[in-house]
Amino acid sequence: MIKHTAKALLCSLFLLTFSATFADWDPEFIENADISILENTDYKNLKNKVLNATKGSWCSEEKTNLLMDLVLLEKPQVCVEIGACTGSSILPIGATLQFLKKGKVYAIDAWSNKVATQYWLDTDPNKVWWSTVDMKAIHKIYQDLIRSWGLKNFCKELSMSSENAISKLDTIDFLHLDGDYSEPGSLKDVELYLPKVKSGGYILLSNLFVMINGKQPKLKSFSALLDDCEIVCEIERDNAILFRKY
Repeated sequence: MIKHTAKALLCSLFLLTFSATFADWDPEFIENADISILENTDYKNLKNKVLNATKGSWCSEEKTNLLMDLVLLEKPQVCVEIGACTGSSILPIGATLQFLKKGKVYAIDAWSNKVATQYWLDTDPNKVWWSTVDMKAIHKIYQDLIRSWGLKNFCKELSMSSENAISKLDTIDFLHLDGDYSEPGSLKDVELYLPKVKSGGYILLSNLFVMINGKQPKLKSFSALLDDCEIVCEIERDNAILFRKY
């Protein structure tokens, strides 16, 4: 087996070719899906409402479109997001589940400075900010968002580390990896959670091309996902990759 460090170089070359092949999010990337349901007037009105709410947040318009369309088309019963933070990408998932009147998204985040920085080196430029940011305030923003949208029945908060949350979950239909930015932390999330994703389930890896000290810490996570998944599409100029598990 090719070691992750060597395979990561091959992945970089692959992505350069891949980015020239795939365009922005298109629901037709979901095979055999009845995309006509995306024209439902109530759904379109909901999407516009969510897009307005996420404008200027860490969840881009393109990612909001992907999350909502994917959930509507695939109707996952169990969605999981690692790195819920203020809830900007939980909202599109939870609101669509509410529209479908079934399913649940598990929002995993310890909202803890210690947990957020546990794998980061002292030389990491992000460590200072994440060590001092008011996590209680961020957690309150998340909780207020869920409350104001009436999503309590569709969003289950797991206020703990991803290592501790794994025992609370069984089969996963859709997994959004948007948590730890460090190389060991992001790779551990893949190793822990990918086995729980069902065959045919989807995984969205966000912030792939984040650069820290001249390196891409999530490249090994991308490499690990390629062992068991196929790429469906890329969004945000390759910075987020949607996979389907074999």
